[in-house]
Amino acid sequence: MAELPSLHSCLYTMQAENERITAKYKRLKARYNELVSQTSSHRDNATSATKVAAGSVEHKATQTAVARDLHDQNQDKQSTKLLQTHALLVRKYEKELATNTENSETISNLKISNSKLESELRSTREKHHKTSVALEKYKQQTEKKLQNDKEEIFKLTAERDSIRYEHERLKSEMRGIDKNFFDEIEDLKYALQESAKLNKIYEKTLQSVCRKSKVDYQDALLKVVSKCRKSEHGKSS
Repeated sequence: MAELPSLHSCLYTMQAENERITAKYKRLKARYNELVSQTSSHRDNATSATKVAAGSVEHKATQTAVARDLHDQNQDKQSTKLLQTHALLVRKYEKELATNTENSETISNLKISNSKLESELRSTREKHHKTSVALEKYKQQTEKKLQNDKEEIFKLTAERDSIRYEHERLKSEMRGIDKNFFDEIEDLKYALQESAKLNKIYEKTLQSVCRKSKVDYQDALLKVVSKCRKSEHGKSS
């Protein structure tokens, strides 16, 4: 498809054509006026010649009248032809002038439409730019969030593997424990509680004895602890 000429080029061409037709019309009008003037002059000359011929030679009156009629007919035909040509040119000029006016209005409307389209194009480009910037920003945020999620997933995976390993280790250790193990633990727990109660009774009794004997309780306790440690050390060695 051939590329359409620009609006400015079309407008310039139409204006130049309009000026050319106007100039041609003026030349034809001047030529028409000149021919009308010549026709009038020929008629006046013919009339004068007829009068002179009628006054000098009577027998030539008929021939002169015939010649005059023929001349007048020829002049009338030429004048009619010129008038028809002039009317045709006038109609052609008016038609081309109307066409040029219509084309000028069309070009003006096209200019307005082109201006609106350019404005819409600029607005669309601005919206596209804003959308591209927002999309790029959202893309960066999404990539950053995705990276953080990957790190969090990696940490959770490592923690899960660690818990799974610990679970398997404990599960493996629990395989060697029989049902009586927990009963023994309950017995030891009960014995420990009873031992603690006895220790409290012994502590109160010892404090009472120390008060009666007027012995410092803390010094006596330290001596007893030291003696017990020495005894245990001697047994171990």
